[in-house]
Amino acid sequence: MGNSLKWIGVTLATIAGVMIGFALTTVAYRHRLLRIPANHGFVDRLDRELKLNPDQLHQVQDLVRETRTKMIQLHQECRRQHEHLILQTHDHIRSLLTPEQQERFDREFSPPVGHDHDEHREE
Repeated sequence: MGNSLKWIGVTLATIAGVMIGFALTTVAYRHRLLRIPANHGFVDRLDRELKLNPDQLHQVQDLVRETRTKMIQLHQECRRQHEHLILQTHDHIRSLLTPEQQERFDREFSPPVGHDHDEHREE
């Protein structure tokens, strides 16, 4: 019994650490403390070294901009999947517990705030 509680504690601490790191990174991106590289250096180098004509330069700039948009969308989808996985793990741990343990677990180890927990629930 002691080992399973220790395992749950370690698992929850790990999940919390990942969530905190992810949240801090997301906040940093939102407040522009961190930025997805704009690749302007790459485009400038292509232009300089390959002597792109204006049409080529415009097409390359559009392609880089489209790729940046896709990267942002990919990051958002990854975040949604990450949150879903965290909630699934929370629910799986909860399913391993007795009803008494579940009550305490529900009080002391609530899922991340701001999420509709029931929509992710594995019944």
